[in-house]
Amino acid sequence: MPNEFAAQSAADWLAGSRVPRQGAEPNLRTGAQYIDSLRDGRHVVIDGRDVEDVTEEKTLRRGIGTLARYYDAQHAPETKELLTCIDPETGERIATAWLVPRSIADLWRYDAMMKASTALTFGNFGRPVDYGSVKAISFVAWDHLIRPDEPDAHGKILSFLRTGARHNLLSADVIIDVQVDRKMPMAERASRLRVVEERKDGIVVSGAKAGNSVMAQGNIGTISMPPPVPGMPEECMFWAAVPVNAPGLTLVLREATTSGAESREDHPIDADGEESDGILLFDRVFIPWEFVFSYRNPKISTIYNTLGQFAFWKICTRLSYRAEIFAGAAQLIVDALGTDHIPQVRALVSEVIHYAATLRGLMTAAIERAQPTESGVMLPDHIFVTAGRLHSIDSYPRIMQVLRELSGQGLIGRVPQQSWDRPDIGKLLDQYLPGHRMGARDKNRLFNLVWDICCSPSAMRLALFENINATPAPVLREELYRVYDRSAAIAAIKKRAGIA
Repeated sequence: MPNEFAAQSAADWLAGSRVPRQGAEPNLRTGAQYIDSLRDGRHVVIDGRDVEDVTEEKTLRRGIGTLARYYDAQHAPETKELLTCIDPETGERIATAWLVPRSIADLWRYDAMMKASTALTFGNFGRPVDYGSVKAISFVAWDHLIRPDEPDAHGKILSFLRTGARHNLLSADVIIDVQVDRKMPMAERASRLRVVEERKDGIVVSGAKAGNSVMAQGNIGTISMPPPVPGMPEECMFWAAVPVNAPGLTLVLREATTSGAESREDHPIDADGEESDGILLFDRVFIPWEFVFSYRNPKISTIYNTLGQFAFWKICTRLSYRAEIFAGAAQLIVDALGTDHIPQVRALVSEVIHYAATLRGLMTAAIERAQPTESGVMLPDHIFVTAGRLHSIDSYPRIMQVLRELSGQGLIGRVPQQSWDRPDIGKLLDQYLPGHRMGARDKNRLFNLVWDICCSPSAMRLALFENINATPAPVLREELYRVYDRSAAIAAIKKRAGIA
C-alpha cells in the first residue's frame, strides 16, 4: 500500500486532490476546474511520447475544451436546469447524471439532459460527461440480484455515487478485453485484467483493457467484466473504480482522427476535437476495497446485459437526438441544392426522417413504459431500448450513405477557407457556385459540416464506435427474441385457429 493512502480516505483517493468544493454550487465544477483536475500526474503515451500535461497536448486539448464547455453549461442560465437537479436526499444541486432515477419524471429529466448534451457536442462524444454513472446506477437497480452473494456491494455503490456527485467527476467505461489469440486458453492470456494480489486494504491488479473512450480526458474509470467467457478465472471477475492517475496505470492512446487545424469554417465539428481511445496497461495497480464493488462472483458476469440496461438506454437516447441532427442536415442539403422537388431526393430525405422518428418514438415509449425494479430504481422498458439499438445499428451505415448521396459533388468539391479568403478566387467562387437561396460560401460551409458528420476520419471512427457501442446486430436480435413477450398473441392465435 502506498504510504500516502493511509492518510486519505478512499473517496479522496478516487476523486483526487484537485477537485474543489467552493462557490454557490459546491457540487458543480466549472470548465476551468475540470481542466485543472486533469493535471494530476497521469501517465499518458501518445505517438510514443510521454504527455506531461494532457490539457496542453494538441491531440487532446480541443476535446478537453469541448468537455469543459459542458461543465460551464451546468452553470449557464439557459442550460442549468437541463443538466443539473436537486438531490432529493441532500437538497443540494448536483449534475443530473449522478441522480438515481426513482420515477418516470426522473427519466424525462435524464432525457432532457441528454438532448442538451448531444446539442453541446453535436453527438460526437459517445462518452460525454453525463454518461459515466450508468453502471453504478444499474448496480443499485439490481441490488436484489446482487445482495444475496455480495451484501456489501450496495453500500459501496452508493458511496461511489455520492463521491461522483459531490465532485462532479467525469467517468469512463473500462470494459473491453484486448484482442488476442482466441484459441489461447483463458488461463494463459496474460493480457486479461486480473487480481494478482489480495491485501488487507484492497487488491492489486495487472493486465490490459481496450477502448476506454475519453478516459485520458476524464477523472476515473469504472472497471466492468465483459459478458462471461468459458474458462474465465475467478481472479478476473471483479467490478471496481480507479482514478486515471493511479500509480502503475498507463494509457497508450491511438492516433488522432481530427486534424490539427482549428478552422471552424473548414471543420465545424472536428474543430471541437474528439474523445480519445486507447489501451490501458495495469502494472500492479492498487484499488482499495471500498471501490471494489464485486469480486470472485461468477453470477455478476452472467447478468452483464441486465446490469447494462441503464447504459443501453442512455446510448440509444443520445443516438436518437443525433438522428434528429442527421434529419436536419439532409433537409438543409436539398434546400441548398434546390433538389427538394425531385421525388427520388424526397424519398432519400424521408429515409433519414424515418430513422430519426423511429428512434425517438422507441425512446419515448421506453420511458412511458418504464417500471421500477424490485430495488426501487426506475428503468426504461428494455424491449423498446433493445429494438432501438437494433434499429440504430442496422440503419446507421445506410443513413451515412444517404447523406453522401444527397450531397453529391458538394463533398468532393469543398474549398478550404484560406483559398476562399483570396480576393481573386473568392469573388469567382461566389459568382460561380451559388446555392438555392444560399450564398456559395455558406453552401460550402454546409458541406464542410456534412463532411465532418459522415466522411472525415473522425466520422469513420465514430461509426466504428457506434457499431461496437450498440452491440453487434446478431446479439441484439437474439436479445430481442429472448425478451419480447409473445405469449398473449400466441394464445389468441391458438384460440382463433382452434388449436388445443
